[in-house]
Amino acid sequence: MAVFALAHMSCAGAWAWGDVPGILRAAGHEVVAPDFPLHAGVTPADHARALADAVGRRPARSVVLAGHSYGGLVATVAAELLGEAAAALVVIDGFVVDDGESAFSIHPHRVRGRRAEAEARGDGMWTAGEPGPLLPDWFGRLVPMPISAFEAPVALSGAAASLPSWFVWCTRSDFEPQALRARERGWTVVELDAGHALPLLDPARCAEVLLEAARSVRPSP
Repeated sequence: MAVFALAHMSCAGAWAWGDVPGILRAAGHEVVAPDFPLHAGVTPADHARALADAVGRRPARSVVLAGHSYGGLVATVAAELLGEAAAALVVIDGFVVDDGESAFSIHPHRVRGRRAEAEARGDGMWTAGEPGPLLPDWFGRLVPMPISAFEAPVALSGAAASLPSWFVWCTRSDFEPQALRARERGWTVVELDAGHALPLLDPARCAEVLLEAARSVRPSP
């Protein structure tokens, strides 16, 4: 049995994993998927600590960390916090990050406009935009996210770089540069004909990649 530690996308909560946790549990695994605090001033390091604390003490090579979108930063930092307990890292259409980088520095075109809006309002919060009739129902559940989570650089020792790592590129998104980064690092890259919100759009395919990662690093019981 593996323990899956799931880091959700920005402006959301654990609900943004859709049916993925249920599929993983039905396959006999444990799932930890906390809601991250989204008050002004929080950083990816705070979210990574919250994820690691939710996981707790675990045996060596027992935890598969997965991060969707912004959660890729969180899962990577949390992998280092968990040390020997970490077995693998899976970034789903998210950020492949190096020490000292941030979401703003990696993916500036995606956030520049929202940052200007937040500065104009003076509240330090980033919004996903207004829901509309052409957007999916879940879009209306998104909440403001602190700018600090996007602009704070992550601190990495390099320990996570030694983990078996996967990147899931949803080819209808604009995360191709991150997929290329993952390939350059020797990660396993899985290409799916899907939109960015894979856990909500196709939880079965999302869960299958996570299960494959777990199978590849731990022998079947």
